[in-house]
Parts: sequence; structure tokens; C-alpha cells
Amino acid sequence: MRFEKYFEPTTVEDCCQILKEHGSDAKILAGGTDIVPRLKNKSWNPIAIIGIGKIPHIDDIVVSKEGLELGAGAQLRKISMDKSLEKDYKVIMEAAGHVSSMQIRNIATIGGNACNASPSADAIQGLMVMDATAVIASSQGTREVPIEDFFTGPGKNVLNEGEILLRFKVPAPKPGTGAVYKKFAIRGDTDISIVGVACRLTLQEDGTIEEARISLAAVAPKPIRVMAAEKALVDKKLTAELIEEIGEIAADICTPISDQRGTAEYRKEMIRVWTRHALKEAKERANAS
Repeated sequence: MRFEKYFEPTTVEDCCQILKEHGSDAKILAGGTDIVPRLKNKSWNPIAIIGIGKIPHIDDIVVSKEGLELGAGAQLRKISMDKSLEKDYKVIMEAAGHVSSMQIRNIATIGGNACNASPSADAIQGLMVMDATAVIASSQGTREVPIEDFFTGPGKNVLNEGEILLRFKVPAPKPGTGAVYKKFAIRGDTDISIVGVACRLTLQEDGTIEEARISLAAVAPKPIRVMAAEKALVDKKLTAELIEEIGEIAADICTPISDQRGTAEYRKEMIRVWTRHALKEAKERANAS
């Protein structure tokens, strides 16, 4: 595991300047759970490594009346244990808490989980259903990208050369909102997800669904929203029949592969099952909010 230069910038501007100077020969180091194995097996051979831990506010978790700001360098275990998120952002806590082992969560970061862009990534599923926006910086300034548009394919994202992911912005949820993330894996969190389903429902006083979000992990080339299912839920009450219908829509829209964890057919069936579970639990949480 060799590289020629190591930097620890103390400002976003300095970090972006280093990225600009080294281009594709530079790699960002946050928790290191993705980059270190790639350096060791030599699938990545960068000249420069840029540690971002000294950039101010890179690991902040800030809740305000406007919403949540979550620094890209925030560790997953810190997110999963932060009591300030429990009321309105529990699904973000849950999703972060389902990533691998506690040892990994102690060092892995939310930004790293996003930038790695694995189709089975757990931590970003909470952000997907909470309408998060990614804030990206470069030497030209900052830009914002909706989280569902951040991923472009397996291991690929929208970051251009010279850009760094700074943080996520999550709007405060409306009253009557409940959200949940359900992960299915044979050995629990230490395994990569066979499927993952996140769901958010916002209910009106009479129980009618005002707004819905459903996202899926491990069943497409990237994390996906099931917009057809979301539209089918709006202005309706969540009945047993509707739950079955939404499970079918979710299964039909996904395009899983077969691998050592499960066949494509098995994954589709598990999407039907776990979508139903997620809908029921999201409704329970919305009623209790």
C-alpha cells in the first residue's frame, strides 16, 4: 500500500485546491473502510491521499427547526446513537446502524457510504426517503444534488474531478410523518443486504396518505426510488389491499441480479415481503408522531 503524498487540509478551499492540482491521482480518505482495502489490493494506485478529518464541521450533526445538516465525515455509529435524531430522523439512525459490524460503524462515514455508491448501501437509504440533498464543493464553489440523483451506477456517483462531498441537508418532516428502514440479510447487519426497503409516510388527520417515499437497496444498479408506488399511495388510506398492491409494484420495478446471496427471483419476492413490512411500520410511526 503505497502513495507518494499525504495531505490533511484544514479548509474546504485547500482541499479543493489539492484535488484540482492532482486530479484523478488523488483520493479522499475519511473512515478508510473502502479506500484502504483498495489500496492494499492495488485496485487503486493514487499518487496523493487527502485526509479530510481536520476540515471544520465535516463531521457535524446539527438539528434545527429547518431540518438536519449531516457532515459527510460523520461516523455511522455516531449517527446511529445520536438521540437528537430520534424524534424526526429515526430512519437515518436506523439505516446507519445497519451497516456491517460495530467495528466498521465506528470508523465508516455517511459520506463514504454514499460516495462508494454500492447498490446495497444501507446508510444512504434513510437519506433517500427523507429527501436529502448532497452539498458538493469545488474550487468553483458549491452545488446541491438531490440524493436520488447522486448515484449513477455501481460504484459511480456525480462527483466530478476536483469535487468533494461536504454534507447532506435534510428538510424537517411534516407532522404525521413516520419512516423506517428494513434490511434483510442472512447473518444480520454484518452481511451485505440481500434486499433493503426504506419507507416514509405522511398522514393527514383522517389517515389519508399525503406524501410517500419508498426506496430500495440491492435490487438495481444503484439505490432507487419507487415513484410509481409512491404515486399509488397518495390520497389513499393504507388498507391491506393497497399494501399488497404496493409490494407488487416495488417487486416489478426492481431489476436484481443473482449472486451468492440470492437469486433475482428470490430478491423480488423479498422486496414484496419487506415492502409490506415497511409500509405497516411506517404507518405505525406516523400515527404515533
